[in-house]
Amino acid sequence: METIGQILKNAREKKGLTIEELEATTHIVAKFIKALENEEFDILPGEIYVKGFIKNLSDKLSLDADMVLERYNLQKNGNKSEQDLIKNSKGLKVIKKNKEQVKENKEPDNTKEAVKETSTKENINTEKHEEKTIKETNKKNKNVNLNSNAEADLLFMARRDLYKLRNKNKSIVPTIIIILAIIVVIAVIAVNWKNIIGLFSSGNKKQNRNRAEISKNIVDSKAKQSVKVGDLIYFKPLGISATIKFNTIGNVLHINVNGQDLSFSKSSPIILDLNGNGINDFKISVIEVYDNSATVEMERLEENQMVNTGYTNDIDTTELNNTNYNNTISTNLLVINGETYIEQDTEKVDIRIEITAKHFVYIRYFIDSNRPATTNLLSGKTLYLEAKDVVMLTIGNAGEVVVKVNGKIINVGAAGETVNKTIKWVKNLNDSTRYNLIMLDTK
Repeated sequence: METIGQILKNAREKKGLTIEELEATTHIVAKFIKALENEEFDILPGEIYVKGFIKNLSDKLSLDADMVLERYNLQKNGNKSEQDLIKNSKGLKVIKKNKEQVKENKEPDNTKEAVKETSTKENINTEKHEEKTIKETNKKNKNVNLNSNAEADLLFMARRDLYKLRNKNKSIVPTIIIILAIIVVIAVIAVNWKNIIGLFSSGNKKQNRNRAEISKNIVDSKAKQSVKVGDLIYFKPLGISATIKFNTIGNVLHINVNGQDLSFSKSSPIILDLNGNGINDFKISVIEVYDNSATVEMERLEENQMVNTGYTNDIDTTELNNTNYNNTISTNLLVINGETYIEQDTEKVDIRIEITAKHFVYIRYFIDSNRPATTNLLSGKTLYLEAKDVVMLTIGNAGEVVVKVNGKIINVGAAGETVNKTIKWVKNLNDSTRYNLIMLDTK
């Protein structure tokens, strides 16, 4: 029969484990594992710990822990009992043998009573000895059982306390993990709060945009519409097409028309040439502004609806056509390398330009660093422009306009010709405090 040490060692070697590897998985010191395999029980700690070691090792080595513990108890506490039983059994065999010899050897009658008396005494002595031996054996076995029961109770209590401790630790770990997860989530929300709000806002804007795309397709030549930030309007009357997105709404509305960012207000509508033929054909204006919305009016312009973006005065067309402006054009203006000097060696003042149309003309202009603007000037209308430093002009059918710069009539081009001119102040080379006002072709 294998001893406890042989059982554990054989199982470990069958698993292909070293003592050090078993130490790492069971957390039992290698010295104690080796002592168990060598059955050096004096090196080991108390009995309860030894049985705990055996239980732990049995679980790791796929052994029946109860059977291994039973074998340990028998080996540790039962050797002496087995020896006593062996001795008792030998004594019983001797008695039985004596009885048989007495029975086989029939002696003469004169000695029968003596033998019988001797046998009776021996039997009595043997029975007494046997009874004494059995009592002592039972007593020892009883003590062994009591010790085993006490140790089993202690081992049970130790296991119970260990089980409670492990369950307590297991219940604490998930709680700690949950708390840490909550802290991480709160931290992420705090750091990305603006992005989260922006995500919901963008979602709302997207819903508004989808609503606009569905409900705000307009084909009428003139229409009023209530709008909010993020709305998208498709204005598609016959002949023009405008995609209008409303970015901000306030005293000034910021919109995007066909990819161009523009601004307008109640006093300053937007007039555009959507077809690119030099004629303004679209107008959008503000009717009313509310807290977060506005009412706007979109209109497709006909030719007789064209308006000027500057201040205009009506001029008698007959008088305009009968006036020979060619005779009034200053002939003493200095021209050097294509640059016409309108004023020379003078102080810098505002540039005032008057453009009067003899017939319908198209004009596009930049004033200083402002945004470009366009207008279609009807016959007899005058466009007034004023700048600090520079004015850039594009004039279609340049021979059909009369241009005055600071009161001087300037020839800008011939009939049917489209010209690009720049009128600006430049410093006098001889005196940096004096300026020259010149006109040149825009490059």
